Amino acid sequence: MTRLLRAGSNLPPTCELLTEGGDERIELDPRGGANKYGCRPSPDSGLLAFGSATASTISEAGYFAAEQARNRLMATLHSGNAAEIYLAEISRVRNEFVDLCGLRQVSGVEVVVCRSGTDAHMLAAKVVAGSPAAKTLAIMVQSSETGSGVADALTGAMHPQYAVQDASGATGNLRNSIDVETIAIRTEDCRLRSIATVDDELEAMVSRAVTRYDRILIALTDLSKTGVLAPSPIRALDLKRRWPHVIEILVDAAQFRLAPSTLQSYLTADCLVVITGSKFVGGPAFSAMLLVPAAAACRLMKHPVNSALSVTSARAEWPQHWNNVQSVDHVSNFGLLLRWEAALAELRAFRAIPDEDVGRVVQSFRDAIVSWLSEARHLDPLEQPGLHRLPSLTSEPWDRTPTIFPFLLFRSDQGAGRKPLPAKEVNKVYMQMRENLVTAEGLPEESKTLASRCELGQPVLCGELEGTAVAAPRLCLSARLIVEAVAARDRGLNCLIERGLTLLEKAAFLASNMS
Repeated sequence: MTRLLRAGSNLPPTCELLTEGGDERIELDPRGGANKYGCRPSPDSGLLAFGSATASTISEAGYFAAEQARNRLMATLHSGNAAEIYLAEISRVRNEFVDLCGLRQVSGVEVVVCRSGTDAHMLAAKVVAGSPAAKTLAIMVQSSETGSGVADALTGAMHPQYAVQDASGATGNLRNSIDVETIAIRTEDCRLRSIATVDDELEAMVSRAVTRYDRILIALTDLSKTGVLAPSPIRALDLKRRWPHVIEILVDAAQFRLAPSTLQSYLTADCLVVITGSKFVGGPAFSAMLLVPAAAACRLMKHPVNSALSVTSARAEWPQHWNNVQSVDHVSNFGLLLRWEAALAELRAFRAIPDEDVGRVVQSFRDAIVSWLSEARHLDPLEQPGLHRLPSLTSEPWDRTPTIFPFLLFRSDQGAGRKPLPAKEVNKVYMQMRENLVTAEGLPEESKTLASRCELGQPVLCGELEGTAVAAPRLCLSARLIVEAVAARDRGLNCLIERGLTLLEKAAFLASNMS
């Protein structure tokens, strides 16, 4: 892990600092200047940014907030201890996040600041298992719908680049004590399995496991890469009530497409929750938090924090009263701090908007996108279920309406109608969406669409159609897009919809012209 332990106030520039304190996923490709997710560490105001289900390109407001934080650090580091300054800054970030999400209403919530959603899963697995002696089972939905590293993280494994070894040469993880089982939420032909079927499979798994395992961690996904909420919160909580001393529930809300009332409901129901600041919220990649409700904290903080976690976290990022947290290295990760500063700037602006305005934009955008896709020849919407979350104590929140719109691409096939575009070709379309494709030979009516540089969510492998492996890119709303639409009133909503449809038109054009 990159540590920022430079003497004095010699910090690198903001754009460089934003890529430090993580792993190779946020390192920049020297050829294109972007990270694994296609995002650069500086604003790109000309990009139609609808890719927040994967990661977000930092905004001008986010970059300004990060720059201000760096300037503040520069003014204090020359006369203070870096680790102590980092402890104070992370405490401030934690407190503002709690305030912005209304979590003071849920007494005793503990917050662990994490580098990424994957790391947050790993930390949750470690504190739930408690020790290598406790045999633990983690149950999650299929990896293609969560993240490539989530299954490994739930075994307790650290990212391989940063795995430490003990004196015997063994990697620092809990692989011998944590098993993982997965539940498919889509069939092999891309169709959605019913939530009732998923819930029944979960119950069968748990019923078999309770006599074989000391601990069972149910990872409830809200939402998956393609916008699925599974298993259902009601069924998962019912299982927890039946076996309260065995089961913990971890809500994978890394997308963070949640209204405050929904987040509060999960925590009130004694669920651990993983969120990130880098997807819906719109901060740069690699900023996350593990939220632990009071009852769970009382159970879990008794388990000693493993000192090996120094490879992936710093002491300041943990609640300071947890057992053995002093064994974690007292160091600083100013890259993580700046990424959270950028995310908080976005969240601050979003929380300032009345829920009814957010709901109006989300519903209007959803209606326009669904209507367009229903008439499209070269794009089909990927099936999504309704979002049946826990009952809200307030009015119907905006997060009952989808904000991720996955779709499949098709090309024309002479004499055979249309054929699904293979996953490999879909990835080509995904990459071309970011480029200005206007040429001298381009038709005038197509020029505006082809010139648009568009950011989609990365294609998700979702099965086979007609014997062809297919993948679904995703058009996504983000907090930033909603803030912009509300600020400009009706003109802003119309502009948002127009930009979303421009993206779909470009994707359809590219799919139809794939040879």
